[in-house]
Amino acid sequence: MTQGEYILFRSKQELEQRQQHLIDKLSDWDFNVPLAVKLLPYDPENPRSISQNALFHKWCREIVKGMQKKGFSVTEGDPAEAWKMWLKKRFLGCDDYRISKTQIQGQVKRTSNLSKGDMCFFMDQCYHWATEQGIRLTIPAESEYAELKTKQER
Repeated sequence: MTQGEYILFRSKQELEQRQQHLIDKLSDWDFNVPLAVKLLPYDPENPRSISQNALFHKWCREIVKGMQKKGFSVTEGDPAEAWKMWLKKRFLGCDDYRISKTQIQGQVKRTSNLSKGDMCFFMDQCYHWATEQGIRLTIPAESEYAELKTKQER
């Protein structure tokens, strides 16, 4: 958690759903370094950036290499695209649509609809998942993701 973590609450229901995660994170802190919690209003007019998107795509390519080393190879289609869809499905979920009588189910959500904060949270989830898999993802110091993480730590 050295890079900080972003947790978005859109409602009291989400607060109830995520409070245990927040409590666990606070309880796991070692306090050798003081912990600061900063509450900020969410700005929905702040869409995810091209920089964030580019870094996420880079991470997908790094995940391909890391998972191939672990024996998980994509056998059909573009491997980076497959892992991108898998990560989005796992952490963002899917939407269902209806056009007249036609039901279209399980469409993976798009990151282009996320705010910078939501994209940062999604990327945090991907980063932590990859770390749990033993995959070290690149975070360029000059990237917008790194800048947002630094701002969160202040």
